[in-house]
Amino acid sequence: MTTIPSPAEGLDDLAAMPAPVHTPRHDLVAERCVLGALMLSPQILDEVTPILRAADFYRPAHQIVFETILDLSRRGEPHDAVAVVAALADRDLIGRIGGGATYVHDLLAAPPTAANGSYYAQIVRRCARMRALVATGTALVQMGMEGDPDLVEEHIARAHELLITHDEVGEDPPVLGEALLQVLDRIEQGEDTTGRVAAPYADLDRILGGFRPGQLITIGARPGTGKSVLATDIARHAAIRQGVPVLFSSVEMPREEIIQRIISAEARVLLTHVRAGTLDEEEWTRVAAMTDRVATAPLVIDDTPTVTLDTLRASLRRMARRTDVGAAGLVVVDYLQLLRATGRAENRQVEVSQLSRGLKLIAREFQIPVVMLAQLNRGPEARVDKVPAVSDLRESGAVEQDSDVVILIHREDMYDKESPRSGEADLIVGKNRNGPTAIATLAFQGHYSRFTSMAKDA
Repeated sequence: MTTIPSPAEGLDDLAAMPAPVHTPRHDLVAERCVLGALMLSPQILDEVTPILRAADFYRPAHQIVFETILDLSRRGEPHDAVAVVAALADRDLIGRIGGGATYVHDLLAAPPTAANGSYYAQIVRRCARMRALVATGTALVQMGMEGDPDLVEEHIARAHELLITHDEVGEDPPVLGEALLQVLDRIEQGEDTTGRVAAPYADLDRILGGFRPGQLITIGARPGTGKSVLATDIARHAAIRQGVPVLFSSVEMPREEIIQRIISAEARVLLTHVRAGTLDEEEWTRVAAMTDRVATAPLVIDDTPTVTLDTLRASLRRMARRTDVGAAGLVVVDYLQLLRATGRAENRQVEVSQLSRGLKLIAREFQIPVVMLAQLNRGPEARVDKVPAVSDLRESGAVEQDSDVVILIHREDMYDKESPRSGEADLIVGKNRNGPTAIATLAFQGHYSRFTSMAKDA
């Protein structure tokens, strides 16, 4: 009689079997082609170094040869095969190259053509990135199995950091002489306005010269002064007037309310009518006239109630992959004190400091201006003139330090209903890292949910 084994039989033997061994992804032929091309045609080094690091080579001997080529180049010496062998011998490294001097010279025959050195480098880099994914995945599994569940946000942030770190490539920063020549070249060519976003008001734009890539612009005001109105003005002007893709991250207001404000401002219809759905025939005509123009604007409004620096980065990367919008050229965050820090902070002041610093790093990482709204403390209300100061930024002096530009909103009629300046607002540029501090006076049209230039509507 035939005995049929139960499904459980043999599982212990299966568990005892060694797991299959997978060789990490690599391409030794491409590695040899890169090194051979670099020694044959030194001029392609500038094309390869932005792509590769020494650690990207799978074979340790190739890492040593690459580092030697880089070192010779930095010292202004030739890095052909003869020079590389001599340098390896001088440093007692030739014995770590399997095959020694003969192997180095044989590398010259590896590339079909040295002109394709950067192409071979891309192959090596892609393999290195695949190995990095394996290493990161292993670290993630370990964190998931052994990490503290109460620190899950910190683990997620660490995972993001690991992925970013694996993807960092580049040369060492230039010495002063090289950097000086680069700056002088740019001065001779005229100011580069690439990536600059114009402010929605002429007077403010003249003071700031627009919002520049890498800048953190902080807009501070007391509640009810018009921070969100100003943020919406900046976002809609950039997207609708300039065609700049904008990510508007709003923790303060839902998407529908922001769109209602845009409709009111662009069509010049009363915001109360938009909210109540009581537009008359003339107002509907104005709304219809602006719909096509506004509907195609590259403005993405993210009203996710829980926003961290990591989710903001993720939103920017997803936006860059969208064919209907494209990579963001401006980020607006409403507002700082409602963001959530990843992990635990010692106190609220430390948490706000981490958030403001993180937003500045995002501006530099993505090379776009980031406009951040922030609450002011009650300092202005204690003054006779009620005028805010940069020192009134709430909960952290780090906000002032991290910001390239600080704009404070002051409306006299908020405190004095009989003020002769009723309907006016001062945008006080209290800090401007690249220019003067000054005041731009605007008209506040709250019924249309917008600020405008005094002479002409934005």
